[in-house]
Order: sequence, then C-alpha cells, then structure tokens
Amino acid sequence: MPLHMYWGLGLLVPVFCTLLYGYMSRKALEALGYPNASSVWAYFSRFFFSVLLFTLWGMYNIPLPLVYILAYTDKLFRLLRKKESRAKELFLINLTHLTTMALHMILIGIFSLITQSEMYELLQHPFWRILTIGIVLTVNSVVAEMIPRWNIVLEVLRTQSESAEARPFMIFLWFCNAFLLLDSLLCVAKIAWGLLPLFLIGSTVLLEFYLIRFLKHLYAVLKKHYLEEEHYRLIEKLEQQDREAADLRSKSVLDPMTNIFTRRYLADKMESLAAAKESFSFVYIDLDHLKQVNDRDGHHAGDLYLMRFVQEFGSLLRRDDIFSRVGGDEFAVLLPGCEKDAAANRMEDIRRYMTEKSDSCISFSYGIAHVSGNTGDSPEQIFRRADQEMYLDKQARRR
Repeated sequence: MPLHMYWGLGLLVPVFCTLLYGYMSRKALEALGYPNASSVWAYFSRFFFSVLLFTLWGMYNIPLPLVYILAYTDKLFRLLRKKESRAKELFLINLTHLTTMALHMILIGIFSLITQSEMYELLQHPFWRILTIGIVLTVNSVVAEMIPRWNIVLEVLRTQSESAEARPFMIFLWFCNAFLLLDSLLCVAKIAWGLLPLFLIGSTVLLEFYLIRFLKHLYAVLKKHYLEEEHYRLIEKLEQQDREAADLRSKSVLDPMTNIFTRRYLADKMESLAAAKESFSFVYIDLDHLKQVNDRDGHHAGDLYLMRFVQEFGSLLRRDDIFSRVGGDEFAVLLPGCEKDAAANRMEDIRRYMTEKSDSCISFSYGIAHVSGNTGDSPEQIFRRADQEMYLDKQARRR
C-alpha cells in the first residue's frame, strides 16, 4: 500500500511539541548534571532529528515500530558522541523511551476503542498520528518541568544509576523496551479482532505496573544506599572539622617553635586556679644572651639556643608545673600549690644547675609573684608583679 503524504498546518504540532519538550527538559538535564547547549545551533541540533522524525510521521504513515526504533537510535547516537559516563545515560534513555512508548500505545488503543476502528486504520489518518504524538510530547514536557523539584530522585539518578543495585533493573528495562517494540506490531497488524486494542492497553498497563513496582523497590534500595553514603560523608566531614578544630586549639595552646604552652593558655590556667581559690606561684623568666647569640651566629643559632633552654629547664620541672613561652626570650612557669620562698629556692637551684653543672651553660633572670587563694588579681596584674621582680633580679645580678 503506497504511503499517502499529508501537508498542512497540523504538522506544526509535532514541531512545536518537540521543541517545547526540548526547552522544558533543559533544567531537568542541568539538574541531572548535563551541561546546557552552548549555542542556539547546539540546542537546535540536539532535537533536529526528533523534529524531523515526528514531522515525517505526521506526513507519512511510517510503520510505528520503525518510528520507535529510529527515535531510540537517535538517542543512542547522541550518547555515543559524548565522553561522559554512558551507564547513567543508558539508564535514563531506556527508562524514558519505555515510558514514552507505553503512553503512546495506550493512547492509540484508547482512541481506537473510542472511534470503533482498527488501530492500523487509525494510524493511517494524519490527525490521529499528530494528536497522539502531540499528547505524549506534552506529557513529557510536564514531567521534565517537575523533575528538578524531586531532590532525592535527582540525587539517586545522578549518583546511583551506575551502582550494582541498578544493574538488574537495567536488564529489566532492556527487556521491557524489546517487549513493547514487539507489542507495537499489533498497532500496525491487520487483525480483525475488536478486543485487540483492549488487549494492547491491558498488557502495556500491566507492564507499566510492574515497572512502577520495580522502580519503587529500586528507589527504596538506592535511597537507603544514598542516605547511608550521606551519613558516612557527614561523619567524615564532622571528623575533619573536629581535626581542624583540634589543630586550631593546639595552635592556640602550644607555641609552634618550642612546643610548650602559650601565654593565652597560661592565663586561662591562672584564672582557673584563682576561681578554684587555689594558691600558686607565678615565675616570670627572661633568658640571658639571646640577642648576642643572634647577632654573632644568626637567628638559626638563636632558635637552637631557645630550644636547648626549653629542653633543659623543662626537664627540671614537676609534672604539675606549667611551662610556657610568653615572648621572644621571655618564659613563665606556673607552680600550683607552691609558696614564694619554695619557688625561689627551686628557681635558684635550677639556675645554679644550668650555669654550673649542665653542659648548656644557659643563665636567666626571674621574678616571682605569689597568689594566695583569696587574691583577686587578674593575670595581667600578676604578670606585671612578676615582671617587676624579674627586673630587680636582673639588676642585682649585674652588680
């Protein structure tokens, strides 16, 4: 039977509906991680074959299975030209092509029952061909507009369509596409059976029912998998934040060069002891000869000089004593529960040992401020008192 050509304004319907579907699907593709067309020509070329195919189908009664095959081939051809992951696109192509074929054949069956005509006779009229494809493209446009609002579904499709859980469903999609392609032969077959449209509708709806059930099950599995991954990602992020916070705390607590406590940490401990009404002695220390070492041997030698002092002096302190660096060559020691005389005796013993018996031969001046349990002095006031005592000691040692 020769093909009869239709030429009229009705051909604008598939053109308009295809371009509308392409326009409405831009945000959906962008939400799924695909870049938009970079130019008008790139956008038009993406849907050129679809516009041509559906327009020709409106003009000529091209066999329906061939239309489905050509539409599917066009999607595959566009996929093969891309370098992105193909598993995700194959998943989406099979799913969308399957639902499009199913809706189209259900419409053909419904209109066949309404008009009381055979399906192959219905498809010989351009009006019904154009009407059915127009409805399908319009429905696809509405769905494409709604997709960006389904956040979890989007995340599942973006990240999990390549997962092992989706592979059995992918096989099911291949089977369903092949099954519906064979079913489409019923639409063009000259079978004089009045219940054939009803049979086609029933089998297609049943297939869609199982597809929806399978989709719901896959969605539940992938959602659980996605939530587990999100849970682990958040845990890892919190652990990273904890590590960063600990690193910041460490930087605020420890001096980066000497690795002893900072002035800030020392002040916090003094406030804690004062709040607990515990007595302590605060020793302010000024290291001798650092400037001369720096001028004579360089700053690297000065750093080594500082490190030798810290190691030697720190080894002579008690476990509970708090040793900190408060300036370039200035240090401080917090001696909990130690009276001023006892603190002075300890500092004299340490200084004598370091200058006479130790190999380091490092000397220092010191001043002591004692704080009883009921003293209301602030850390800065205690610093100043000890600093004044230290200068008195330095002057006395110069005589």
